[in-house]
Amino acid sequence: MDLLRFLASLAVVLLHFTYSMPLIARISPSFPALGGVFRYGYLAVDLFFMISGFVVLRSARHKSLSQFVVARVVRLYPVFWLSCLLTFAGLYFSGTGGPGMGRQLVFNLTMLHEFFGYKPLNGVYWSLTYELTFCFLVGLIIGCRLWQWLFGLVLGWLAYTAVAGPLPAGHLFSYLFIPKHSAYFIAGMLFYLLQSRTEAAWKLHAALLFAFGLALRSDRAERQLAQEFFHEAPLSAVVSGVVIAGCFLVFYAIVAGRLRPHPVWAALGLLTYPLYLLHGLGAIPLNLLSGKVDKYLLLAGTLALVLLVAALAQRLVERPLSLALGRWLNHWLAQQRPQFVHSEAVAAAPHA
Repeated sequence: MDLLRFLASLAVVLLHFTYSMPLIARISPSFPALGGVFRYGYLAVDLFFMISGFVVLRSARHKSLSQFVVARVVRLYPVFWLSCLLTFAGLYFSGTGGPGMGRQLVFNLTMLHEFFGYKPLNGVYWSLTYELTFCFLVGLIIGCRLWQWLFGLVLGWLAYTAVAGPLPAGHLFSYLFIPKHSAYFIAGMLFYLLQSRTEAAWKLHAALLFAFGLALRSDRAERQLAQEFFHEAPLSAVVSGVVIAGCFLVFYAIVAGRLRPHPVWAALGLLTYPLYLLHGLGAIPLNLLSGKVDKYLLLAGTLALVLLVAALAQRLVERPLSLALGRWLNHWLAQQRPQFVHSEAVAAAPHA
């Protein structure tokens, strides 16, 4: 799973360096051939959602609600805060930030900015809103002790996704159950259930086949939106379908134990999140050195640079800050626990 996450993150980086940045921001050299391949890197974000469906559910299975919340906070926030501060500094000192940047930064630091109507400081943050929403749903399963009904809940979410369609009108259910991307979260959850063998295999295979069909439907909507936004040649339904099918097959191989973990893959997996959040810094050398250095050497050097930045961020910021934040949160929860116990005792006492 670690190698899969790293490759997904790398695909997003190459999507931006070879396709999105030259086409939209026009701040880097053009890579028509590479861009034609890596523009399908948008599917890597959907793969992230699939991985989250599997990994988050697996990690939550034997945790209390407080343990789950602490684990998610220390995983998601430390390097995200670093990314927010670096992005804010870049926008502020370049004079491209616009008014109200201070408030925008504050709300971005919570990762709840979109729920309060604030735009993300960095374009890649959009996916974190969906990740956080999924964590909230898993938290409800833990808090309400719904594990024994998990498969039924997943099927219900699958049915809602089918009925709502990939582009529903904006309302509470669409914000909470994210039908545009939910097929991937659901697929990851189903693969976890398949690995844990808590349901009949034929039921899970049937549900996975249905989720795959919904993923293809969501992809069709994504390709149409990309066509309207980029005004480029249409993305191939065949290519994207093969990529999505490949992701499902790789998950099958992982669940079946045919792909074994490796220490090198684990090390690469640690770089995934900081690389995803911080690779936008690569726009600086791409912009400054464009036309002065061979563009393929520039691309390779920039890729090496953002990998180094990700490694340093993981080593010097994410790891120590996650440990410190985890200790502080656990200490705070330990202090609150006697109050919770006292409150429960008072509530349970007979009234005079």
